[in-house]
Amino acid sequence: MGMIGEQPDGGLRVVAERPRTLGPPWRYEGEAAVPSARFRLVATLEADGSVDVDVDAQAPAGLADKVRLMVRTAWRRAREDGLSPPYRIARWRGDP
Repeated sequence: MGMIGEQPDGGLRVVAERPRTLGPPWRYEGEAAVPSARFRLVATLEADGSVDVDVDAQAPAGLADKVRLMVRTAWRRAREDGLSPPYRIARWRGDP
């Protein structure tokens, strides 16, 4: 499945950004897109890697948890490299 525009042909696409201020906590705002719709999201990342995600009430079941895992993975990879969390997270996951 390809991802050329903002709406994926399949799976889940997450794009979220945070201000370039020091944290924690870091607050990401953006959206999660599935083939049929897009949903606003807010993810709050704590220093210990815990993530709280709020998505639109109309979002499919389990979407917030998938976003949480994507944000946590980005945090973990940055931490392994001795960096602060990324300012922008853009991820695609093939299974919705």
